[in-house]
Amino acid sequence: MLAVVLLFFLFYYILVSFLIQGWIKAGNPSSGSNRKSVISVIVPVRNEEANITTLLDDLFKQDYPMNQLEILVVDDYSEDETTQRVNHWKERHKDFPIRLLRLTTTSGKKQAITLGVEEAKGEIIITTDADCRVGPSWLSSVAACFEEGVQFVAGPVNLGSDGTLIGDMQQLEFASLVGSGAALLAQGIPVMCNGANLAYRKNAFREVGGFEGNEGIPSGDDEFMMRKIHRSFPGSLRFNLRKGSVVTSSPASSWKQFMNQRIRWAGKWNVQGIGFSGLLAVFLFLFHAIVIGLIPLSFAGLIAWPVAIVLLLGKVLLEGIFLVRVQKFFSNSFSLPSFFMLQVVYPLYVIFFGLTANFLQAEWKGRRV
Repeated sequence: MLAVVLLFFLFYYILVSFLIQGWIKAGNPSSGSNRKSVISVIVPVRNEEANITTLLDDLFKQDYPMNQLEILVVDDYSEDETTQRVNHWKERHKDFPIRLLRLTTTSGKKQAITLGVEEAKGEIIITTDADCRVGPSWLSSVAACFEEGVQFVAGPVNLGSDGTLIGDMQQLEFASLVGSGAALLAQGIPVMCNGANLAYRKNAFREVGGFEGNEGIPSGDDEFMMRKIHRSFPGSLRFNLRKGSVVTSSPASSWKQFMNQRIRWAGKWNVQGIGFSGLLAVFLFLFHAIVIGLIPLSFAGLIAWPVAIVLLLGKVLLEGIFLVRVQKFFSNSFSLPSFFMLQVVYPLYVIFFGLTANFLQAEWKGRRV
């Protein structure tokens, strides 16, 4: 038993060290391209009347040339005043290149993005969500990543915090996911990314058949596309950690929303297949099960208490080094209470969603998915 525990912790230490190296590598981008490509920003929306005009205001303030830009808001059967808000905004900004599209025969985020790509005039497609905020240099930072041969660019998403322990924990956990995705992609292993800050060439989207093969999965408009492009264009993916690259989103406002969000995210893991991503998911599930089991194993005398304590301290130290770096990039304060609380909660969280997510239904924008 001790040998198995030691082996899992050793592999985990190697993994986190690999992430630290990858994060450092991702933070040293090339000089970038000065060529101004035509960009089409696609914003799929459903019931976003409270958020859409704020995002449009941010996009209006971009420092990217207006004649090289278009915004496509794609409505997915909104039941509120989302489309009215968009039309009203358009009336106040008549010279701004924005179009409102509506799904008519299908529904879902992937279908909305697909329609946007079909209608897009730009060479580069960028996607984000209506409930996000972007800085004025966001589009310029993305465009700079599309050097010759680059087909796909993922970007960082920061989660705001309301200053509460729960809010700080969500922010820190989300930062760990974003940081891990950036670090692994910098090491040439595409595992995680976020559709709120994503870009790819229109031709690459067409070449891989868009979302063909995973249309029925409610989430994964980001990661499945990343892997499809990676298979067709190996070595053509980048992570954007340039100045101005951050997109800011909001944390879940309730436990129900948090649960629904995580169930949707976890629901795509059962279709990963046998590859690095699938093996990584299994390893992390088993590792966190072992972390939970350390205490009963120590009480049972199967593992000495000093050994268990040293193993856990090593885990805490390496994770702390990694997360401090990620939070510094986001200009977030590193909350020690949230960090140590996550040390207790996160293994339970991984086991719970790993066991139940594929048996539970989630609700998204008034739909059961």
